[in-house]
Amino acid sequence: SKKDYLLSVPYQPYEHFLRFLREAAIDPTVKEIKATQYRVSDHSVVVNSLIEAAESGKKVTVFVELKARFDEEANLKWASQMTKAGIKIIYSIPKLKVHAKLALIIRKKGSKHGDQVYLGTGNFNEKTARIYGDHGLFTANPEIVREVKLLYKYLENQQLKPMFRHILVPGFNMIEKFSSLIEQEIKNAREGKKGYILLKLNGLQDPSMVDKLYRASEAGVKIDLIIRGTCILKTGKPYSKNIRVIRIIDRFLEHARVLVFYNNGDQKIYLSSADWMKRNLYRRIECGFPVYDRDARQELLDILNIQLKDNVKACEIDEEMNNIRIKNNNPKVRSQIATYEYFKKKYARPAGK
Repeated sequence: SKKDYLLSVPYQPYEHFLRFLREAAIDPTVKEIKATQYRVSDHSVVVNSLIEAAESGKKVTVFVELKARFDEEANLKWASQMTKAGIKIIYSIPKLKVHAKLALIIRKKGSKHGDQVYLGTGNFNEKTARIYGDHGLFTANPEIVREVKLLYKYLENQQLKPMFRHILVPGFNMIEKFSSLIEQEIKNAREGKKGYILLKLNGLQDPSMVDKLYRASEAGVKIDLIIRGTCILKTGKPYSKNIRVIRIIDRFLEHARVLVFYNNGDQKIYLSSADWMKRNLYRRIECGFPVYDRDARQELLDILNIQLKDNVKACEIDEEMNNIRIKNNNPKVRSQIATYEYFKKKYARPAGK
């Protein structure tokens, strides 16, 4: 397919991803599957689909991260079972934790559908997919597929030095790309144009990136941050007067990482497995990826705008780092309920079908 598809759990069924793997496992045109394993559930449909694929004669490679805190034993157990099924297991890289969420389907030449990849912000875990808010992208974009293949080659051989133009990987281009996007917003603001950045992250703890946001604020760039956890950025200061930080704590854990740069109207939108934490930006293999599909981009912006309007479960972080419940006279918006209603309305089946 030439179209990309966005999956937003738990509002949309994780079954779409599981079916993606299951169908690949039995598809005679599929010759190879590659996946990363960070945290999987106790009775993993994901791993069982990979085992089924190997038993069907497909080449399957899984990169297993043994340093996933609290899940080391489970990962070893699954790795052993996958090895018995003939799956090639690549264990974690010393001093580097692999946190990227990637599943790659490689087909035989001449196949109708070609190669495909799923890139996610959350783990391949059907249990947490019911309670964590995450996004994933199904794409057959040849440039993204090619670069994901390069990343897998690097995981197998760290002597390689791949070049990435589309996906973002720490140690290669992630910090540099985000830095250049911030600089572009600064330039636009100084030229009297609109400068705007919207980041949704689990944590913001890297001083270097925080300093870049301060510089952008001082230049007149408006910045909205949705940070669920750790945040060292201080609002309400002269150097941060254009920055607003909120966090949303509700039924589902807000786990997605979404990054939006206005870019003079030609918005750059990324999803990522990485927070702006030191460990993510300097000591892990992560994957940020652009969202090019128009419908997927709009859907992400719609969800973010709903979250920015939350005045029921959202708190604003003040200059003393206190959580201040947002109270205003606007219509009540509980973003997780509103997001559910958004999807319900958007994808409602026509009457009689």
